[in-house]
Amino acid sequence: MSGSVDVRRGADRAVTTHPGIETRHAFSFGAHHEPGNTHHGLLLAHNEDRIDPGAGYDTHAHRDTEIVTWVLTGALAHADSEGHAGELRPGSVQRVSAGRGIEHSERHAATGPGAGAEGLHLVQMWLLPDSPGAAPDHEQRDLSAALAGGDLVTVASGMARDDDGPGVRLGVASAALHVARPAAGRALELPDAEYLHVHVARGTATLSAGDAPVALAAGDAARLRAAGRPALTATTDAEVLVWEMHEGLGD
Repeated sequence: MSGSVDVRRGADRAVTTHPGIETRHAFSFGAHHEPGNTHHGLLLAHNEDRIDPGAGYDTHAHRDTEIVTWVLTGALAHADSEGHAGELRPGSVQRVSAGRGIEHSERHAATGPGAGAEGLHLVQMWLLPDSPGAAPDHEQRDLSAALAGGDLVTVASGMARDDDGPGVRLGVASAALHVARPAAGRALELPDAEYLHVHVARGTATLSAGDAPVALAAGDAARLRAAGRPALTATTDAEVLVWEMHEGLGD
């Protein structure tokens, strides 16, 4: 097929609210249902949460889901039924493999220097694992040093090529998440994959793919299909999340 670029503006994303929480959804999620907008490639959920001090998600269950969390500001306190507990801060990635079943809580962390003074802003993303029913697992890594150079850093991957990479392992063999913090004017060459999902989390950037460059602001995303090797140029200091997926659900 010929390549396609589908731009989704942050202001157009569906919003759900709970006490102290605002969530913007890229796809159908929970009680929010959009026919024809259930996934892109292998990506089932791409939620942007803002959580006030004292708020969060109390203990709840998951099954057979790969959950990747990236914090933009603040700190996330997490605890699960497998005995994992800690905090996730900007520059660190967390992967929870729910497997045959896990319970966890995710709340604004009100400990540590300044943690309780600012809102928590995070992006959480879900995919289906290649092998359902596995033992639950958790992994977290700090990639702040790798991100300092402004290049794309593979923060989560199930691809064999990334076995020795810096990121967490993902139970999906044809998907990888890359993050970059480019300074204004920095150009990034994006992966060549059947599906890409490009999300500008902070700042502004221009995406060069398809017929004409597209300006993206914080909260905007582009869904690309067979678009070759597009380029992204930061027009201000920025933070971008790029999913590389070599197959899609139902392919």
